[in-house]
Amino acid sequence: MYQSMNDLKTPLAKAADPALLRPTPADAIAGHVADLRASFRAGVLQSTAARKAQLRQLRLLTTEGAELLQAAVWKDLHKHATELYVMETSAILNEIQEHLDYVDDWAAPKRVGTNLVNIPGSSYVHSDPLGVCCIMGTWNYPVQLLLLPLVGCISAGNCAVLRLPAEGSSDHVAAALAYLVDKYMDPNVVRYVAGGIDANKAMLAQKFDLIFCTGGCTIGKIVARAAAETLTPVILELGGKSPAIIDASIDLLVTARRLVWGAFTNAGQTCVRPDYIFVHASIGPALVAAMKQAAVDFFGADPQASDSYGRLVNSAQFDRIRRIYEADKTFAVHGGQSDASDRFFGPTIFNFESDYATFASSASMEGELFGPLLPICYYTDVNAVLDHINAQPKPLALYVFSKSNGFVQHILSHTTSGSVCVNDTMVQISNPSLPFGGVGNSGMGAYHGHKSFEVFSHAKSVLYKHFILDIAQRYQPYTPFARQLLGAALYPIPRSWVRASAFFTLVALVGIVLAIVYA
Repeated sequence: MYQSMNDLKTPLAKAADPALLRPTPADAIAGHVADLRASFRAGVLQSTAARKAQLRQLRLLTTEGAELLQAAVWKDLHKHATELYVMETSAILNEIQEHLDYVDDWAAPKRVGTNLVNIPGSSYVHSDPLGVCCIMGTWNYPVQLLLLPLVGCISAGNCAVLRLPAEGSSDHVAAALAYLVDKYMDPNVVRYVAGGIDANKAMLAQKFDLIFCTGGCTIGKIVARAAAETLTPVILELGGKSPAIIDASIDLLVTARRLVWGAFTNAGQTCVRPDYIFVHASIGPALVAAMKQAAVDFFGADPQASDSYGRLVNSAQFDRIRRIYEADKTFAVHGGQSDASDRFFGPTIFNFESDYATFASSASMEGELFGPLLPICYYTDVNAVLDHINAQPKPLALYVFSKSNGFVQHILSHTTSGSVCVNDTMVQISNPSLPFGGVGNSGMGAYHGHKSFEVFSHAKSVLYKHFILDIAQRYQPYTPFARQLLGAALYPIPRSWVRASAFFTLVALVGIVLAIVYA
């Protein structure tokens, strides 16, 4: 637990002090899971009223804790207050509101059709909570990626163990979240785990009813292997190299601004950022020039002095980005400034022009960059671009910029990705009506909005039967007549027949009514 509980007297700086947050011991982790399982079995969130009460507490955590979270995120990632609200806090608040508005409807049993052999009877689908779920956040959007899935978890009626960002990453945010969870959330509903690798191992050794993990492919594989030992279902929100394809028919300045915003927000540490760009050769030089100007417009001539430009999360990430830059710096046309003591690396654009072979084999194309580097290559044949994309692991996102619907539809029908955004970057994740998730190496499962409720629920089938019309032919011994009767009852009926019979039944009923009225 958090070591300072004098809620009203604890200064903000101390409330976000990583030194006050101690690693959770293995026995305490096991105790958390046992306590939460007992709470779940006691029905702590059985009613939607109880769920909504906890969602309101989560909203209070987010709003009343905003100043503390902002101070912590600034220390860890140099993230501006506006960016924190736009990219993290607002998403949580909107998700909470949607679940408050609709959880009663979502949780209610849904009546579905009943087939012929089960008449008389009625069929329903119940949304059952799973039990005790583990939610593993990560450091790049440490508030949103932990609390947003928690909304769906609570809304569906589950208890949760939150895995705070690991030691050595967003440490101030981890401490702040621990403080706020202790202050606002019911410990019978939500607990948390802090620490490093040892805490991860102890946590994954527990039996959960679902593990929801956001992170890279490496952590995704570790979680999947651990979950397989206990046959625990997993939702993996991973990442990958998300491409952007730029047609010649675009608004040049708007495209440049949206690409630069997507690539360099949070210093490029965003799982759905455009990670590389293919631009039509006829507008390549003009787009690169416009992007360079947009970067200056956004962050100034000295990005390190900008309060709107982020920092790499730790020295390990800084060193990784610098190694990639050193390998490809011959092609740098913008940026490259760095300061290890400040974890600062400026927004950097590599322009490989039409040298596809060098572009494809470059250090910046070896894997997901997750930093402020952006390689660009020109193309003339979009099908060659599609060949490149389809030869890589399936990306979490894909971006297409074009005024031609035919061009866009050609891309959509010849690629697979977790999501697609046309003529913008990253904003698709802000729409709660759109499920967010990856495919293949970029993840499995999706959430946001109603999908969050569904992913933390089990769709339980319930069939009610009556004691009348107990047909003897269903039981042994089987006879030729039984075979004929059951064959007729179980014969697959095309949907068109059902529609036709419904139509003719309606016509017949209307005819009967008219005959009675005019008799």
